[in-house]
Amino acid sequence: MKKTKDQKRLEMDTGEKEETVYTATGREKLEEDDEIDTWEEGFMEGAEDDGEQGKCANCGAALLDPDDVVETKLKGKMVWFCSNKCLEEYKDKKKIP
Repeated sequence: MKKTKDQKRLEMDTGEKEETVYTATGREKLEEDDEIDTWEEGFMEGAEDDGEQGKCANCGAALLDPDDVVETKLKGKMVWFCSNKCLEEYKDKKKIP
């Protein structure tokens, strides 16, 4: 039987299971405990989901430095880019004003 998110959190709280960046529950717990930053949680989440948040939506370059990432909401969805140039190219390709 698959464990619920609450069951997994309880196991982490009691020390039965180690908190890890490789699971959504583990990332949340590590971020709550200030063991990782919010951007690190997002980066790992993106890497797990085929890099959606870990690569530029336009050119596919890895988004390694959070200070250089351009984050914006387009058509109701968060999208990440390596530069403003890539953001503008993406908007032109997708015909987004």
